[in-house]
Amino acid sequence: MIQRTVVQIPEEIANKYRFVVVSGKRCEQLQRGAYPKVEVVVPVNKQGQAQDAPKLASFWAQVAIKEVEESRIAFETPEVAIFDYTTEVPISVE
Repeated sequence: MIQRTVVQIPEEIANKYRFVVVSGKRCEQLQRGAYPKVEVVVPVNKQGQAQDAPKLASFWAQVAIKEVEESRIAFETPEVAIFDYTTEVPISVE
């Protein structure tokens, strides 16, 4: 897999922080055995044998980033509750 430093953030994600959180959670799922939603090429070692992919955290991180970049991961934006704490309470001084 090619190592990259520039990432294209999809418009529906809207910011870098959310991109990192979604990618990180997807990486955890992949490390636990979730099926990848993009084509995966397992890296080989010097002897030409396939490496044990579940142990390669950086490998699964790159797969998760690619999935999020291609908008193959669904996520929900949490609803923000706005509380109005501007009520006035009379203060009695005796």
